[in-house]
Amino acid sequence: MIDLNQLLKSKFMLVFLVLTAFVIRSLSSLIIFANGKVTFTGTDPFYHMRRIIYTTQNFPSTLTFDSYLNYPYGFDIGWPPLYDQAAALFALVLGLGNPDIHTVEIAGAIFPALLGALTIIPIYIAASTIFDKRTAILSAVVISLIPAHLAVSSVGATDHHVAEVLLSTTAYALFMLSLKYGKGVNLSFSNIKQINSQRSIAKPLVFSGAAGIILALAVFTWMGSPIFIGLIGLYAFVQFTLDLREKISSEYLVINTITTYLLTLAIIAPLISTVIRPGYEISGMFLSWFHVLYVAVLLISIIVLGALSWFIGSKGLKWWYYPVIVAIISGIGTATLNILSPEFYQSLTSGLLYLLGSGAVLGMITEALPILYDKGFTLTHLWHNFVIFSITALIGFGLVIKNAVKEKYPPEMVFFMIWSLIVIVLTISQRRFAYLLSINIAILTGYFIIATFDLLRNDTVKEKTKQRSKKVSSKISFWQIGASLAISMIFILVVGLLFFAPTISTLTDPLVPSSDWQESLECLETNTPETSYYLNPSEKPEYGVLSWWDYGNWILYIAKRPPVANNFQTGLEDSARFFASSNESECISILNKRNVKYVITDSLMVGGKSRHIMNTAGDEYLAGNDFESFYISEKFMDTNLVKLHISDGSQIGNLRLIHESNGTYMNMYLKNRIDNYEEIRDVKIFEYVPGAKINGYSGPNEIVFVKTNLISNQERKFEYQNEATTDENGWYEINVPYSTEGAPYDTKAISSYTIWKKGSGIKNEIAIPENDVVEGNEIRLNLE
Repeated sequence: MIDLNQLLKSKFMLVFLVLTAFVIRSLSSLIIFANGKVTFTGTDPFYHMRRIIYTTQNFPSTLTFDSYLNYPYGFDIGWPPLYDQAAALFALVLGLGNPDIHTVEIAGAIFPALLGALTIIPIYIAASTIFDKRTAILSAVVISLIPAHLAVSSVGATDHHVAEVLLSTTAYALFMLSLKYGKGVNLSFSNIKQINSQRSIAKPLVFSGAAGIILALAVFTWMGSPIFIGLIGLYAFVQFTLDLREKISSEYLVINTITTYLLTLAIIAPLISTVIRPGYEISGMFLSWFHVLYVAVLLISIIVLGALSWFIGSKGLKWWYYPVIVAIISGIGTATLNILSPEFYQSLTSGLLYLLGSGAVLGMITEALPILYDKGFTLTHLWHNFVIFSITALIGFGLVIKNAVKEKYPPEMVFFMIWSLIVIVLTISQRRFAYLLSINIAILTGYFIIATFDLLRNDTVKEKTKQRSKKVSSKISFWQIGASLAISMIFILVVGLLFFAPTISTLTDPLVPSSDWQESLECLETNTPETSYYLNPSEKPEYGVLSWWDYGNWILYIAKRPPVANNFQTGLEDSARFFASSNESECISILNKRNVKYVITDSLMVGGKSRHIMNTAGDEYLAGNDFESFYISEKFMDTNLVKLHISDGSQIGNLRLIHESNGTYMNMYLKNRIDNYEEIRDVKIFEYVPGAKINGYSGPNEIVFVKTNLISNQERKFEYQNEATTDENGWYEINVPYSTEGAPYDTKAISSYTIWKKGSGIKNEIAIPENDVVEGNEIRLNLE
């Protein structure tokens, strides 16, 4: 006979699970570390890497203002610094105190896999606290098979999301331990005085204090951390209500929760006081007094909730008076808060709405859309994030509710249910929060598997409950251990083969930038003038790059150039108006205002992203039409976006194509509207130049045309053309961006310009040197 609890408690088992989790998360290394360079996934990891590099060189200081964003104005960074500081510290250790950029990139790529593997430990603790060690083992296995968690914790996914999961799970595991031990020793204000003689009384206080410390770290890691802290307050209200219903003292709950909040407040208050920024003193989007006031309000709320619970219990009043009175007090308190501190109230409500997916900008972010919606109801995203585990977890959650009722609402189990419900709501509102729900999915699935196994062994739920409540350390035979592991392995293997395509794809095909984007941005870095202050972005660099905001972080990190618009949604309106406009003067005005030197387009901007571009630009650009009718109209074909990406800049006198990628993007819209749609390259870079000004006399009210033939860096031949109408005195002026002599790029003219007026059989040819284009020189050519 073997003591299974001792076996599963062994350090070897946890070390083995953590190492296995790290190996699984390292499978993406084959892509991330390919071709002698480090490529990160998604978009935000590229900005995290920028901060990590800066922090490594200026440790522990990190970027709070970046002159390379929202060019030329710069941008205040709202991300809390702890994740980037921790990754930078790891890079310093890995580089023996003086790492080069490549070493920092390697460290940054590995860091999320390390945190993802370490998350196994709090999952193990949480699951064993709520259920048992067998469930803890299976939960630790399952989390390494859930795509939603792998996506944020694999090598290359250098983002703070994995830290959110690690910190929140750790804090909650510790808090649940404090609840379990607190209720177990009947923690109260009277026996807390005996803490020196009864060591068991100290346990819940230690665990609740440790939870408070971890929550404080979360504040300095993620802007949404108040949801982690507030969840404990919401749980406390529910538990107070249930304890009153069961006529149980809630002193343990008051003491544990107050201890957690006091430790959180004690840590964040002095640290936040050192990082307050002028103008953001009470802001939920920056580290500010908002966070201190928020925790203080929650602390006061717990004291009020506890006092009210004690009053109702001591007076023998009906338990349901409690939620009714709390609702009334909450309404009065909220109204009072709005009067006393409108800034705090606004930050609180706007932050909550943001987490629930409210806002026009969030509607443009695919990952911020509801998980069950994609042009209608769908289960696709649920499957891609959780595979089969969303079903097993749902059944497991039903079993947890059933057991919670039977066991008279154990506090740790009630907390787990509240925790699960909150992250379910967040994930339904925004699919990007699936990584938070993955922890609960893993634990519920582990519980489901154990419950199924026990059912097969004909163990009744009643026997399990009795065994758990008496806390009897079970002795289980080798046969039982072997059967349990065998069934688990068979289950995982069969389900894996049948249902784990999204998991395999997440590990073997991480979402790195396309080769077309990477090659194009590397070309931009190599073949354009270097901008200053890249590694010390306190001063304004020389020029900016304009593209849609989705690509801003790539432009910044790969090309090392300042974007106008980036993934913080900076420069959004100017970028949208530039691409949506058909007015060349307006486009030039935006380029001048933003001091833009280069413009980048891609096929997705003409395709699926065009809706967001046009909607952001405003109704005046849609001319009152809905997008569907606008998309097939000639007005859309006349936008700057289409003229650049589809027509290679024809009809535009100041932007010239200097580079295009090799790959193409098959867009059905292009197939229906463009004859040679298969030749449209995926990514194109244009240079903004003054352009040579061809002018002269042609006769009143005449239309004058100009064109030239070119060849791109991909050996694709195309034609540039432009036109102008003469004024009433017969004079015309046409701006042209390409030189026919001395072109500095591989994309260049292969013929002189041909100029003629409509209806005339006479065509004139003219050569234009490069200096005329870059200096904006005038070239006189009379056509009559």
